[in-house]
Amino acid sequence: MRIVHARPGAWYRKEHFQTAHGVLLEYIYMRQVPREKNPRTLMFLNGIALRHSEWKEQMHKFPGCNLLFFNMRGHGEVRLGLSTPNSYLSDCGMDAAELAAHLGIHRTTLVMHSMGCLVGTWMYRRAMGGGFLLGSAAHIDSMVMVSPVVGNPLATMPGKDFSVPLLEALEKALRNGTAEKFLRWYAKHFKEVPLMAPLYAFFKAATGSGVSFSEFRKYLECVLDVKSETLVTAFRAMTQTGDRIGEMMGGLGIPVLVLTGGRDFLVQLSSLDVLKVRLRDYEMHVLKGATHFPQAEKPEELNGHVSGFVKKIDGQG
Repeated sequence: MRIVHARPGAWYRKEHFQTAHGVLLEYIYMRQVPREKNPRTLMFLNGIALRHSEWKEQMHKFPGCNLLFFNMRGHGEVRLGLSTPNSYLSDCGMDAAELAAHLGIHRTTLVMHSMGCLVGTWMYRRAMGGGFLLGSAAHIDSMVMVSPVVGNPLATMPGKDFSVPLLEALEKALRNGTAEKFLRWYAKHFKEVPLMAPLYAFFKAATGSGVSFSEFRKYLECVLDVKSETLVTAFRAMTQTGDRIGEMMGGLGIPVLVLTGGRDFLVQLSSLDVLKVRLRDYEMHVLKGATHFPQAEKPEELNGHVSGFVKKIDGQG
């Protein structure tokens, strides 16, 4: 008789690190490879309004690497600090750089989703000294961009004639507190499926997404958890400073893997044309049937591309 020992669902613990600016970050560092083997660390940077839980399908994967997940400013229990629209993306990048230096990680691949691609780009171009993060042993030698925002998202969002006025109205509702009051009311009734099912049905019909009801619910939970101040600051940061930081992608002298959904409802596929001009060393894949969240919608396909990319970087592929 063969005895099977199943790995527990959570064999890690959440830890905390305080940055030089007093921001307390919550992170999960999965040490899957002993330090003496000089492991690669995959550092995951989240999209707007999302937490490290958006990478659930990537946790416990990539056995040849250590994995680092954390909540950025204003997400979950992490406070926004003194961030403004002009500093938010760079503040998140500096926080990530400090965390990497604190943990003493060495070879690092940034795995970035949506807005996280701007944060990671700034982190690589501005928080590096002599190729290393903050003068530490931590250095970035490769990147993975998932559903990348390459500048001002209003310029690359499908159906701009419809989406721009909608987002402007949303920003106004966030600023005057109307949206937050509604979301807090909605959160109280969140477990009532009759309220969730119509929204899920509309989402699937509008986007063609294959995301499951449970995953859609978890994503919405993340959004409900983010305060309006964070949403406004992060959104305005992308519209005001996104183009400037996006242009920095032209100076990425490292291998980059680009993965995006073929039915992305937030970023046009034309963004790939922008990256083809900017990036020097890149590999691109469009995941058919996926929308803006391929890490949850097509996890096996996405994880396979990341694994192959990492092996190639390490000379194993």
